[in-house]
Amino acid sequence: MLVSPFVIPAQAGIQESQGMNNTKNIKVTPFTPGQPVLVREIWQGKIWTARPEIVVQDTPELLVLYKARGTRWKQLISPEGAKPSAQSRKSGRWNLNDAVWDIEGNLRLNIPDSHYSVLAFWNESHSSLSCWYINLEYQLTRTERGFDYTDMLLDIIVEPGLENWRWKDADEFQEAIDIGLISPQEAKMFRAEGEKALKLLRSGKSVFNVWEHWHPDPSWPVPVLPDGWDVL
Repeated sequence: MLVSPFVIPAQAGIQESQGMNNTKNIKVTPFTPGQPVLVREIWQGKIWTARPEIVVQDTPELLVLYKARGTRWKQLISPEGAKPSAQSRKSGRWNLNDAVWDIEGNLRLNIPDSHYSVLAFWNESHSSLSCWYINLEYQLTRTERGFDYTDMLLDIIVEPGLENWRWKDADEFQEAIDIGLISPQEAKMFRAEGEKALKLLRSGKSVFNVWEHWHPDPSWPVPVLPDGWDVL
């Protein structure tokens, strides 16, 4: 059943410089559970990754997307065939290759307008949680077919027991600051957002924690990238 339409807030800042279209106070009909959508990372006005995901929940309180095992998606590589560096991001030099998500599927949990998503990863049999993954990013921008966003390199990995955690890719984040790709103000904001998300998750009482024992609908087919996935 569809929930009532809600308002997409205006978005500004780095997303405009990344070539992402902002939407100002436009009412939309939420996507329906089980519906495939297009999710893309955008950087310097170019697609960084593109993948089809399945909508689990789309409400004003929480967006939940599922990336299924076996999903074929577009993964970035440098022109030399390696993982792109912060310098590659700055220069806009990268290519997109075909890839397959060949591990157990994961959930993306996003509070609308937040600067992070919390991802849930499970073991191969989906019988227990492997980790929580806090992905720092600018707000997801809703499109006609899904969502675009800008990843900000820095992440946090939290063990299932919630006691132990660590920053991920801090060196790459610092390199991006050093070469002027990320401003000191942005860096400060995203570190604070990460700490806020971490505190919320580790409380054990957040909107994220209740999804630990979730299982996908076995009737859902693995989605595919739609035609025109590369059109911005």
